[in-house]
Amino acid sequence: MTIKPNRRDVLFSGAALATLPATAGTFLAGPAFAQAARTRDLSNSTAQIDAYMGAPVELTKAKNGAITNKRLIDGIDIVAWPEPTIEQPAEGVWVFGGYGLAPMAVIDTPEGLIAFDTGDTKHDGELMFEALRTVSDKPVKAIIYGHSHTCLGAGVLTEGNDDIPIIGHPDLNDVVARNAGGAPAYFPEIGPYLTARLLIQFNTFMPNEGDDAWVVPTNLEVDEGAFIPVNTPVEDGQEMDVLGVKMQFFTRYGSDDKVHTTVWLPEREILLTTMLWSSPPQLYSVRGDVFRDPREWIEGLKHNRDLQPEVLISAAARPVVGKEVIQKTLEGYLDGASFVLDQSLRGILGGKGPNELRHLVSFPAYLNETPNNLHNYGEISSYAPAIHYQCVGWYDNDAANLKPVAPWDEAERIVPLMGGREAVLAAAAEAMEKKEYAWAEQLVNYLYRLDPEDGEVRQAKADALRQMAYVATGANDRAHMMTQALALEGKVTVPRVIPPAPEVIAASPVTYVDHFRVRIDPEKSGETESFMRIDFADGNSAGLHIRRAVAEFVADPDEHYRKPDITLAMSGEAWAKIFLSAAAPTDLISGGEIEVSGDAAEAARLIDLFDRYKSEKAVVVPAAALYHNH
Repeated sequence: MTIKPNRRDVLFSGAALATLPATAGTFLAGPAFAQAARTRDLSNSTAQIDAYMGAPVELTKAKNGAITNKRLIDGIDIVAWPEPTIEQPAEGVWVFGGYGLAPMAVIDTPEGLIAFDTGDTKHDGELMFEALRTVSDKPVKAIIYGHSHTCLGAGVLTEGNDDIPIIGHPDLNDVVARNAGGAPAYFPEIGPYLTARLLIQFNTFMPNEGDDAWVVPTNLEVDEGAFIPVNTPVEDGQEMDVLGVKMQFFTRYGSDDKVHTTVWLPEREILLTTMLWSSPPQLYSVRGDVFRDPREWIEGLKHNRDLQPEVLISAAARPVVGKEVIQKTLEGYLDGASFVLDQSLRGILGGKGPNELRHLVSFPAYLNETPNNLHNYGEISSYAPAIHYQCVGWYDNDAANLKPVAPWDEAERIVPLMGGREAVLAAAAEAMEKKEYAWAEQLVNYLYRLDPEDGEVRQAKADALRQMAYVATGANDRAHMMTQALALEGKVTVPRVIPPAPEVIAASPVTYVDHFRVRIDPEKSGETESFMRIDFADGNSAGLHIRRAVAEFVADPDEHYRKPDITLAMSGEAWAKIFLSAAAPTDLISGGEIEVSGDAAEAARLIDLFDRYKSEKAVVVPAAALYHNH
């Protein structure tokens, strides 16, 4: 949208104000929306978040012994695979689900097999290939990537014959390459942080069996990939015969990334899509991710619906068969996404901030009747705040929230007002008795901020998080809450960052010189003003111009406005050691892995101005004795 000049004068002119309708300041009818959370009958609530504040929840046990919300168990089999399963939704078409985070579809042709998606890792590919061999011994002669998240098992399926069509979005190769150093991030410098959160979300630190185990098998094996780059890119609307099968490809719409490919088989009315999931469109991932535009997802779902498929095979849910059933499923799913977006925007127009929206935007009962709207992955209470942040940022238009006190300062002030440590613990215990687990966790968290080594406080926080995990239906939410509960009890160590592997850094050292700049310590750098050039063995160069508390990345030192004070020459492997704090700069210099033009001691000092990576300190929950005397 283009804003015309002098808009302030226009908006505040008497004439402009006079033209506004009488209701212009009231976008929500009456106080109903504002009062919804306070007047809701929790005994009959459909709001996901109410389960954490005393709404009745029936708990049961999954097959692996995990205590969980019965609603999840009752609905999961319809839309997802709790265990490895092979389905055949159409003649000559198989779907392999439950072998990894996402399924693989395979189409049989006289010329060989066509695979749609191949798993998140080489391990996924191996499991699905083994299962494939139970139904067919034909070779895989073509692969189609539905999206960038599930293309890493391809090398297993081809059995060494990589000279086959690898079909996908034109930009998919670039996306996979960018994500090689960690999880996708708007600012790639924080990729290591998001990678660690990704591992939490995918049950990495949770037991496989017992009360605290994962329920939905979204386990992500940390494993090498077997990616084969796209060699047959397709454009939106492009038609192509693949092994004798007429196909049309659509790349215009995305869901959780921007390089999705939908495949339409017009002669058989089969649709292979990335748009339909086993849970509502995940407009925000609690692991952290770039913004997922609900409008794009909604338009993609409309496109899927309007094709009127007879068989729908999804990259993230069980297949759906029958035109009428598919239409009803897609309509309910589409309406769920539209509801979250529109009610979030409605709430913003009504003056609601992100935390208010979290409680006010919840599905009406009829939308919960669509099986694929089961909250088994993410929970929509997280989505409305994300939309608010994208629209207008964090500020909720309440001036009292412009300058809040720091969290630690708030804790120091509010605990005495509550009567001190013992009174807060007593209030938290009372909340637990009422099954108001979210309130109990919030209360005890004030104490945790004051003393994270307090064993009694840690256990109280763990107890609240564990009960919240039990009532959760979303696998992501359960994973984060249960993982932190286990960490508080000293049962697991959860990393805060997972840095790139040394070989990844060594392969692109200039990229990681750029990432290194965000680690400068303002106190250490003080009055430093120095330009450090780095020449790498692969012929590339980069630099860091340190100006007190800022380190400017210089992509081309030869073009920089001033000459370097220090020049370092090294391999990519040596830079990886610096980036990962695997060796002291002085040792690398004295050992000959770094050659210095200039003062060697000064070179080491400049490198030491940047934060060192210490794995033992880079944890979500600091280690502490479980019993701390007061």
